Amino acid sequence: MDYEIALRTLLSWATQNVNVRAVVLTGSAATHEQHPLSDRDVELHVRDTAPLEEDDSWWSELGEVLAVERLENGDDEPTRLVYYAGGKLDFTLIGANEGCGHYDRPFEVLLDKDGLTETFAIHPIEPQLPQQDSFDECCNWASAAALMSAKAIVRDEPWSVMSRDGDLKAELLRMIEWDHNIRYGTARDVRFLGTRMRQWMDSDIQARLLGCWATFGGDSDRALSTTLELFQELAERVAEGTNLRRFHHVAVREEVDRILSTNRDVAE
Repeated sequence: MDYEIALRTLLSWATQNVNVRAVVLTGSAATHEQHPLSDRDVELHVRDTAPLEEDDSWWSELGEVLAVERLENGDDEPTRLVYYAGGKLDFTLIGANEGCGHYDRPFEVLLDKDGLTETFAIHPIEPQLPQQDSFDECCNWASAAALMSAKAIVRDEPWSVMSRDGDLKAELLRMIEWDHNIRYGTARDVRFLGTRMRQWMDSDIQARLLGCWATFGGDSDRALSTTLELFQELAERVAEGTNLRRFHHVAVREEVDRILSTNRDVAE
């Protein structure tokens, strides 16, 4: 996909479509920091999102479509993540009268028919710090995933092991992000879903993550123990840095070890 041609084609269509009032480019392309494999994030500010939700022609003709994810997001900003041969375009449909236009990173206005984007502005990134409820949720979800993963290991159910391990890793990443936000504030741009982790994540954390994964049906018990050890250390540091009530990690670790020992006892 040639992104320049695709965006020109999109803008030509948007210019003639009375429903579309503005087009804004966000993401890495707006900051000119895109990777060769980076997609393009495009906001369409429209009078009515419904016609564009029901019609695929405006995006299907921009290239050879391989797959599409249709995310309705309730009644708020439906999106279309379109995978083309050679590229990807992420479209967000936004009501032109919804008073949006607050961005935490640079953006580029590609089309504005009504001066809609004149009030759009960049607001400093506010580091996400946990409250007691979100901290407890993270610890509880991680613990539940670890306990179920341990049971799946003993039962030799590798698919379930990998599934629950994915849940555990999602909570580990949340804890890593909190830890970095507490210690570095706005000095580091902690990205969604670990994006650009090589740039913002501490090298010692990255090194320890190497031991947190196992192969399918492989040494999952070792990976689980390593993951829990890292999660507990970070959780303790986060709790101390935010004056939150600590979680009972030791009891969870003991129960995980008890479950895994069942596997070792059977093997003996």
